[in-house]
Amino acid sequence: MKKLTTANVKISGVMTKDLITVSLGSTVEDVVKKMVDYNVECLPVIDAEGVLHGLVTFRDIVMKVVYPLTNIRESRVEKIMSKTLVTCNPNSTVLDVVKIMKNKHLRRVPVVDAKNKLVGLVTDFDLALFGWGP
Repeated sequence: MKKLTTANVKISGVMTKDLITVSLGSTVEDVVKKMVDYNVECLPVIDAEGVLHGLVTFRDIVMKVVYPLTNIRESRVEKIMSKTLVTCNPNSTVLDVVKIMKNKHLRRVPVVDAKNKLVGLVTDFDLALFGWGP
């Protein structure tokens, strides 16, 4: 039997697959409601086909909306989401993703297919459950 290590375990076996997401065009109010309802701090932003366009975090909302007192009923998610994303694919190894997260100081990495369609999200918590943290 082959020993499972961070070098040979695929990220598809560690990532969270059933994600709570928001669509392009969602209001920040919609985002906040979903974050509260589902107790999450980060939501991937996708289009109608499931293609990943960005991530919006609790910190994005605080820094770009709450702190400058922006109207959350009128602000759109596209204005505050992170657009330059570091992603991985389902065949990336845990070791590959740990290195990415450590080198880029990330707490989460979206997992996308060859067409950039969102298929999962791997977080520092997922990796901690696996037994390895960035």
